[in-house]
Amino acid sequence: MGMMEPINTIELDDDSLRWIAPDCQSCSLNPATLRLLSDEGSLTQQLIEVGNGRFRVQTVELTWRNLLRDDLRKLFGPVAPSHEFWSRKTVLLCESKPAVLAHSLMPAHAAESALGEVLELGEQPLGGYLFSQADVKRGAFQFAKSEQGFCGRRRIFYLDSKPIMVAEFFLPGEILDKLLRRLR
Repeated sequence: MGMMEPINTIELDDDSLRWIAPDCQSCSLNPATLRLLSDEGSLTQQLIEVGNGRFRVQTVELTWRNLLRDDLRKLFGPVAPSHEFWSRKTVLLCESKPAVLAHSLMPAHAAESALGEVLELGEQPLGGYLFSQADVKRGAFQFAKSEQGFCGRRRIFYLDSKPIMVAEFFLPGEILDKLLRRLR
């Protein structure tokens, strides 16, 4: 085991991801995976617990960018194609092992609200921040499988009526197995 391989994180703008609603019949997820993806609790908290406190966030990308896909942009309401989004890609490490790939997107107009704090999070978990906000509203989950076969979910959180989309893909391995066992 040498250096850790650079991790290709998940990309919300990826055409190959087919997002589906949780109640979709063609959803080929087993019940345990479905329970994990539908869980309303803080994933950060779960990872801290299964990793005995050994949890950290590794940032992969922090940048302003445009969204290429209209269908993705429309989920944020009426924003122009030129509107910039803050893109934050991270890997959630549990016991020093990559457990979850995360990608969040926030339109620039949202950065002028309380959500602007997201720009300053650095290696702090986004989930920890969102779950600590009293008036955060949550949109519905959507699920997807990546081409590599990882299962993931995304949803939009609203703070002060401003949106931020958070997607999380679970990497196969010991940590995922522990998370699945907890929810039986």
